[in-house]
Amino acid sequence: SQLTQLISFQINFGGCEGVSDVGVSHLMNAIQSLQQLSRLHMNLYGCSKVTDVGGQKIGDVLQACTSLIDVEVNITRTRISEGGVASLENLGNTRSFDQLNIISNGW
Repeated sequence: SQLTQLISFQINFGGCEGVSDVGVSHLMNAIQSLQQLSRLHMNLYGCSKVTDVGGQKIGDVLQACTSLIDVEVNITRTRISEGGVASLENLGNTRSFDQLNIISNGW
């Protein structure tokens, strides 16, 4: 399909309390299939059912999708722990991004 040609993707789930780790996993699996994707901005602000499981999936896909070079993920007011946030922020130490911005201001 033509979606596989997508180079930029922005999705806003801000305030959607129904979004869970399962939803994040499905979304990240779809993102991983977009081989041309270079820019990803995801807003998960207030998605309080997203935990370290979802955070781990986000990190795994960001690590695996080497075409992604401009990434912004807002995980403020999720249930991703400080350790999970640090793990996402440290992705920039394991592979190169032009921009990696993990936004997390806790609760």
